Amino acid sequence: MEKEERPQKKASITNEKEITFDETDGTDVQDPHYDGLMITLHIANYFFKRILVDKGSSVNIILLDDLKKMNIPEAEIVKRSSELIRFSDETKDNVGEIKLPIYIEGVNSMQCYFVIDTLSTNNVILGRPWIHNMKVVPSTYH
Repeated sequence: MEKEERPQKKASITNEKEITFDETDGTDVQDPHYDGLMITLHIANYFFKRILVDKGSSVNIILLDDLKKMNIPEAEIVKRSSELIRFSDETKDNVGEIKLPIYIEGVNSMQCYFVIDTLSTNNVILGRPWIHNMKVVPSTYH
């Protein structure tokens, strides 16, 4: 039985800038590397230096301690009890959810974050909700 050939669809986004990478994007990058994609952004007018962009995360996450540093009262957190499951199958209860504006390259966007009360090397984790909303293409190689 022969396999039927199907026409391949090509992804295209109209009225958008073309995304390209060349060798100069790898300048000053020690290769090979397997580092996560870390960025800096303004969230609710607060500058964050350690934001992990994680396309494996199904939610955006912010630390409770950072909300306190931003002088955002806990009353602003919508209490919703749910568990986050890490890749090690470890679970972590979240404190609730909060919506905060995030600013990147002239674009303001309201994003929902799960608030967790834990220690972390990252202040924020931006997952697929932010990636898809902003239509970004994260590249750990570049």
